[in-house]
Amino acid sequence: MLFLLQITHSKFPVVLKIGHAHGGLGKVKVENIGDFQDMASVVAVANTYCTVEPFIDSKYDIHVQKIGTNYKAFMRKSISGCWKTNMGSAMLEQIQMPERYRTWVDEVSDLFGGLDICALEVVVSKDGKEYIIEVNDSALTLLGDSQEEDRRHIADLVVSRMQAICRPKTPPTEEPPPPPVGPRGILGSLSSLTHSETPPPSSEHPSLSSVGRRDSQASQTSTVSSSAPSSGRLPDPPPRPFQRQGSQQAVPEDTEDTMKNLRKTFAGIFGDM
Repeated sequence: MLFLLQITHSKFPVVLKIGHAHGGLGKVKVENIGDFQDMASVVAVANTYCTVEPFIDSKYDIHVQKIGTNYKAFMRKSISGCWKTNMGSAMLEQIQMPERYRTWVDEVSDLFGGLDICALEVVVSKDGKEYIIEVNDSALTLLGDSQEEDRRHIADLVVSRMQAICRPKTPPTEEPPPPPVGPRGILGSLSSLTHSETPPPSSEHPSLSSVGRRDSQASQTSTVSSSAPSSGRLPDPPPRPFQRQGSQQAVPEDTEDTMKNLRKTFAGIFGDM
């Protein structure tokens, strides 16, 4: 790969990045073809990949970060004279978030499946052009005096996503089965409702309704008895006293004569029954 770059890339200086570099480490500025060949021999024994980028004479760089719905932008300018703006002494300042920076970081988030946390590294050259040189996911670097605030945003975001995704599902509530549709099922349900709604009679304290029913039966009995002569029916004879089996009780003759006289009298009044 280095041999191909040596042939095709003829404009120097260039920046060679070895491996997965962070914070300015593993980056070398190559001024000419001789230095480039020396770096090729170094990469050959490093057992890792490398990339080559054109060198940008930068004025400052911009760090754009997105944490959920919170967006921030920081400007970092080297004051030590190093070509790496993130190495040595630098001046850091939080700036207003332009709309284009917000659009850039949202497009990067959508490009990788909707990242909730991501950041961009933008280099601004001395002629005012902006170059996106790096994209970071949740391994972004927190900058400035708002690092504690950013950590709280990250913690709240993680907790909210865990509650939305990792919460156990509650089992569905079991509903009672519907009653059968056939005639037997309907009659059974009606009978169960009738038995369940009718309170059982109390043996200790009789209800007023039962007393009322007994009073009404007694009044009906007296009414029938009093109205018996007008309807033409003879009253029933009085019940005989209870007798045990095997016992005999003689009925007086006077009582029998009285009953015969009564029958003759009623027969003469109402006719033969």
